[in-house]
Amino acid sequence: MKNCAKEAAAILLTVLLTACGDTSPEVTSVSIDKDGAVTNVIYEEFDKDYYDISELESMVGSEIDSYNSEFISPRITLEGVELIDDGAFVKVSMTFKNASDFSSFNEEKVFYGTVEEAIDAGYEISKGLVDKGGDALSEDFLDEHKDNHIVITTDKVNFITPYKIRYMSKGVVLLSDKEAVLEDTTGESVQLLLTK
Repeated sequence: MKNCAKEAAAILLTVLLTACGDTSPEVTSVSIDKDGAVTNVIYEEFDKDYYDISELESMVGSEIDSYNSEFISPRITLEGVELIDDGAFVKVSMTFKNASDFSSFNEEKVFYGTVEEAIDAGYEISKGLVDKGGDALSEDFLDEHKDNHIVITTDKVNFITPYKIRYMSKGVVLLSDKEAVLEDTTGESVQLLLTK
């Protein structure tokens, strides 16, 4: 029964937050801090008469409470739900204890850890990663830098990382040393290999 309620609420959230265009004044992003906590900020159009901000906030809060009830201490915090740009857009901000909680709640894969941890978890590090100049990852880099952090994700939004992005999947566009646009990548998942 609980799963049915969660699925129904997820469908409602999808309906309420499905953009009718790509004209948001901001972009949806996932930000990871050095300790692995994840902040997800969602911007979507909210310009229909039947949209209700209180209903959305209540529904998102209920979903978070349901998820948190499975743990001893809260894993997700709703930072805010607010209308922006004269009510034409909604901004939803949530903080997750780690990438695993983000993945479970959103049904999008996000891994954050060291290269060695990724390999131990069964991930294969792509040999096709390139730097911002388009040069390929050297063959010995991974063996020599297993303590470097990596982000592996199927969520193709903007990612903000705690360390500089050294190598990335093809199609990633860097906005800065630590921020990347993933929407134009063609693979099922995207990898961002970081350096301190």
